Amino acid sequence: MADYKTVSGKLKHGLKIGAETHYDFELRELTTQDLFDAEDQASADKGLTFNAALLTRQLVRVGTFSGPFTLAMIGKLKPADYARLRKAQAELDALGEA
Repeated sequence: MADYKTVSGKLKHGLKIGAETHYDFELRELTTQDLFDAEDQASADKGLTFNAALLTRQLVRVGTFSGPFTLAMIGKLKPADYARLRKAQAELDALGEA
């Protein structure tokens, strides 16, 4: 997916995977397939879960972990970190419209 834009950032509290807590993240632009897959996993009328399902597809990496990511992993995030990932999603949406 080299043709897709990405944004990077840092989580405030991090995501614990195994024994390690990861802070740096990279998120890529959505594809239409991501939308289809997220809707299959979580109905679009359940906005919070649907957006989390999108994140599981858009996350390229968190720290040294490159996936796959799950809803359970997103669910472990502190609200401030979830908000940071949602902000990154919005940044990518804006880049895609440029």
